[in-house]
Amino acid sequence: MPFKRKALRTKKINNYQEARMGSADFLLKQTGFRELTPADCDALGAVCAEESFSTGSLIFPEEGQCDKMYIIKSGSVKITKKTKETENTIAVINPGEFFGEMALLDGLPRSATAKAASDSVVLTITRENYQALRLKAPHTALKIIDILIKVLSNRLRQANKNLEVISFWIE
Repeated sequence: MPFKRKALRTKKINNYQEARMGSADFLLKQTGFRELTPADCDALGAVCAEESFSTGSLIFPEEGQCDKMYIIKSGSVKITKKTKETENTIAVINPGEFFGEMALLDGLPRSATAKAASDSVVLTITRENYQALRLKAPHTALKIIDILIKVLSNRLRQANKNLEVISFWIE
């Protein structure tokens, strides 16, 4: 069954000044991006686009094309995984957090579904734009990968703890 994506609007941020006032300033204020300097945020902001989704809108389906990462500016996003015909919520992502980051790393199909849990505005970074960032600002691109690795490591640790709890109740 094909999924339809309902984006309210998509706005490319191409102008340096517009990127600086929008995504760069936002990124500078986020805990997860503390390691970035203003220059890093400018470089990253220049390759971002902004998208808006209404509550309940599909952002991407499980097994869908994996071509960009999302950073939540406002609203929240629910990540779900379908098992045995049941859709299970595995995470709710809030402002300043990101999801879909594996798109920058491997480009394989999505491992879960993402839907807007409330009206949401997100910054997106495509795999192609990340590759361009690697050429133009390799130091910034390396910092982004470091951030992704830390978050992925924490998520894996949490998944291991969850699995431990589940296996306790199954046995």
